[in-house]
Formats: sequence, structure tokens, C-alpha cells
Amino acid sequence: QKLSYIAPVVCNGEIVAEMPDEILAEGAKDWEHALVGFFVGKKIPFRSLQAILNKKWSSADKFSIHTAENGIFVFKYESAAIRDWILDNSPWDVWGVHLALRLWERDPSLINSGFTKISVWVKLMNIPMEYWTTQGLSLLASVLGSPLHMDPATEVKHMIRFARVCVEMKADKVFPDVIKVWRMNGDIGEVKIEYSWKPPVCEQCKVFDHSTRACPMKPPSTREVPVSKVAPDPDGWVAVKGKGK
Repeated sequence: QKLSYIAPVVCNGEIVAEMPDEILAEGAKDWEHALVGFFVGKKIPFRSLQAILNKKWSSADKFSIHTAENGIFVFKYESAAIRDWILDNSPWDVWGVHLALRLWERDPSLINSGFTKISVWVKLMNIPMEYWTTQGLSLLASVLGSPLHMDPATEVKHMIRFARVCVEMKADKVFPDVIKVWRMNGDIGEVKIEYSWKPPVCEQCKVFDHSTRACPMKPPSTREVPVSKVAPDPDGWVAVKGKGK
């Protein structure tokens, strides 16, 4: 498809491309039903990924996979319903490697920051019934990170033993086991948390891409060179004993 010349503008003595909002809106439409994802701790070859997800996501009809930088993938679907089906049925894995997914957004830094944040499904256990509102669940989940969405069963309150919500959590934050709730009457309650999966995190780099043990910045371990305990004879010679056959 041919491109056309669009005159740049001069800003502070520098020639720049001015991007109107209508062009951004038109470009964003192409990705409005997309998800951004990466594999935690291991790289998956593109061809293998496409073949495996075609089977796992056979109910999702048509979708396409696009590679970004640093092992980030963008998964593009034909509708919001298909995209939401993928999210609601997560977590997903390929060859036992977890695929972290989140909604695509227009902010490009969200793609580039891939390994510092991760979407995690959690169960908020034994929640008082008066907390079962969008705001109430959002308040609880906000202690963990940025609340993203709840699953369909939680939305319709089919099972009120727990609420299942997806939260974007940062690598430099802890994964608590309990959320403390302070009520206006002074009472303090607790909501227990169950994680469907806890990602490995590097304590040094503050990323989910690898564990602390596998950190590439970790200094190599130095091995001690064994010192011979055989003492030389008075003439300075050391006897070497051959091994029997």
C-alpha cells in the first residue's frame, strides 16, 4: 500500500511529525480487542507458539499473533467477547511456561515495561456479603495492585465463598496472604488471598522475566582451586602414583 507525503511541522526550531488525535483514534481501532502478553522465565519460538495456541484457543475463532520487542507478544482478536473469553479462562501456559496477559492500551510504555508488571488471578476468600459490589471488590484488590476485572461467576455472585479477580501486580511489591480491612467503626477485618499462580521474581532486577537464582546480573560463583596436600621430597620431587588398570 502506497504512503503519502504529509508535511511535518517546526517546533522549537526542530522538524517534528505532528500526530492528530483522529489518526491515533483510527490506529487504535485496529488493536481495541487485543491483549499484550509475555512468557515468564522462558522464550517460546513463534512457530511453536502459533501452533499450540491455535489448538488451545480453537473456541476463539480467528486471532493473530504479533511480535514486539523484548519477547512481548500482541494477540489480536476479532471481538471483545473473544478477548474476554481468553482472559476469563486464564491462566494459560505453553510447554508449562506461564503466559502473562493484560489488556492492550494506547500507552506504548505499557508494552515496553512488560516484565515489571504482571496480571495475576487471585481469590479473595470469605468476603463479607456487604463487600460484594464493584467498588467493594475494587477497594480490596487495590491493596494488591491495579484491579483489572472479575470473572463472570464473581460478577453474577453465583458462588459467594470467594471472589475471583484479576490484578496487575508489580515486581517490586510483595504478594501478601492477607488483606487487612479497616472499617469506619474502628473494626479491623481480614480477607485471605489465594493465588492461582505466583510468578518468579528477581529481587535484584525487580522483574518477572527470571528468578533471583537465574539473574544474569548475578556475579559468577568462584570455585576454589584444590590445593595439593602431597609434600615434595627433600630433593624437590613429588611422587605421582599411576592408577591401576
